[in-house]
Amino acid sequence: MRAQKRQRGLSIVEFTIVATALLIVIFGIIEVGRYVYSLQLINDMTRSAARLAAVCRPQDRTDIPTLVVPPNAPGGFTANNIEIDYLGVNGSTIDLTSSDAFSNIRYVRARVVNFQYQFAGLLSFLNDLGLLNIPDYEAIRPRENLGFHRGTDDNPVAITDC
Repeated sequence: MRAQKRQRGLSIVEFTIVATALLIVIFGIIEVGRYVYSLQLINDMTRSAARLAAVCRPQDRTDIPTLVVPPNAPGGFTANNIEIDYLGVNGSTIDLTSSDAFSNIRYVRARVVNFQYQFAGLLSFLNDLGLLNIPDYEAIRPRENLGFHRGTDDNPVAITDC
């Protein structure tokens, strides 16, 4: 009887230790899942920006990042984190202010710049306050119509607006 009194609260202590460890593992898995989802979302935004840049006019390149960033983007990710460049045959960046820039464009590139993922909760101890540099994401697509379409007899050149 005396041994039974000593062990009366032992099951509560054991449950607390096991439940705490289990909850930490579960919340860690959820946080890693959020991170992987955010990386996939960033990859998709980069590919969408490259696609829009290939079919929209180069003058609209400042509007494209705003169009591809969804409301559920990772915390702190804005349109300023997407950069769009127009590339020549050899991959060099084309200066859009030159007179022959349009004819020299062969590829468009969209990439993510200056973004760090912010962990919340359990994994915030990583690096400086949970900030983690994401891998470099970039998408390069061949130039398509760049916003200009063959028009009708009345309007020989049709321009799309992104």
